[in-house]
Amino acid sequence: MTHVLYVDIRGLNDLRAAMGETVAGNALAELQDRLPRMLGPVLARLGGFDPLTTSRPGRWCVGVTCADDEAAEVTRQAAQRLTHDLAAEIFGAATGALAKVMAELAPRQPGDLDDLLDDHAALVPADETCQLRAQVQDLLDQGGLRTLLQPIVSFPDGKVVGYEALSRGPVGHPLERADLLFGAAARTGLSHDLECACARLALPWLEKLPAGRWMTVNASVPVLLDAEMRRALARPGLVVEITEHLPIAPEGLLPALDELRQGGARIALDDTGCGFADTAAAELVRPTVVKLCITVIRGAGRDPSILPEVHATVRAFQSLGAEVLAEGVEDQIQADALDGLGINLAQGWLYGRPQPATDFL
Repeated sequence: MTHVLYVDIRGLNDLRAAMGETVAGNALAELQDRLPRMLGPVLARLGGFDPLTTSRPGRWCVGVTCADDEAAEVTRQAAQRLTHDLAAEIFGAATGALAKVMAELAPRQPGDLDDLLDDHAALVPADETCQLRAQVQDLLDQGGLRTLLQPIVSFPDGKVVGYEALSRGPVGHPLERADLLFGAAARTGLSHDLECACARLALPWLEKLPAGRWMTVNASVPVLLDAEMRRALARPGLVVEITEHLPIAPEGLLPALDELRQGGARIALDDTGCGFADTAAAELVRPTVVKLCITVIRGAGRDPSILPEVHATVRAFQSLGAEVLAEGVEDQIQADALDGLGINLAQGWLYGRPQPATDFL
């Protein structure tokens, strides 16, 4: 049984707008270069693969032969998990969501390859969606969501000044990982419920932080437009990170942000890049903190040619009154590359991995 295994970047335009052409191009090139090596062991079990030519930007595909439906489903699930892992590593979980990376297995049929794959990508397996919805709803109803904290430090001295509250599913659960948990909620229409539940679960930890330190929580625009959630989030010591902020529509949002500020909270823009759209969003929102996404930081550590672009972005954000936080700093090489660019804050494995709040405090 012949199939086409394909990987699509469906949010290609959003990715370029958020990160800038250079950074986005480098990240996409890395993804397409590493996909064959990442998926090679899976494809080798099927007897290898046949590279296929596609005209769609952001698409990679190969022909594979599966002995039966069971082998095809195992291959599909393995490819999805490995592709999600690779995308999270290259883009970061939040930017990976913006990129809308999908990996699927389609029957190989006569006709134009890209047209066939476009048609296949438009079909969402109803049974899989129902199963995902049940899993997310069970976590919302029965509990099991966990709050983790990751240190945020002043840069470059590395002094801890705050923490980001992150959410995970139960240990060992199919939706334990953040990308799988929030991806499942997005596919099943439960994003708003999940975001609200995660924010509420994190808030009690704010009062337990060491004196003088602050905590950030993530909130999409729909959450910020929820009056009940604004009342919960409007408190001193809390930094509310606006996620999935491209594009930002000012109707209703700016008054909501004013309400949060009046309650003592500060505002951050999460996952920003070097694109014009992010600068425009910061000019509109006037955040206290702007977080440069992990893809920009990783690119700065590997390609010195983009450092002037990053430096210009930092200056642009700071001219709007924002501190700039480098997210996803994993090693000293990246930290050294960023030193001298004017970055104020940093976060990443170099300074501490996310840990359960119950262990951290």
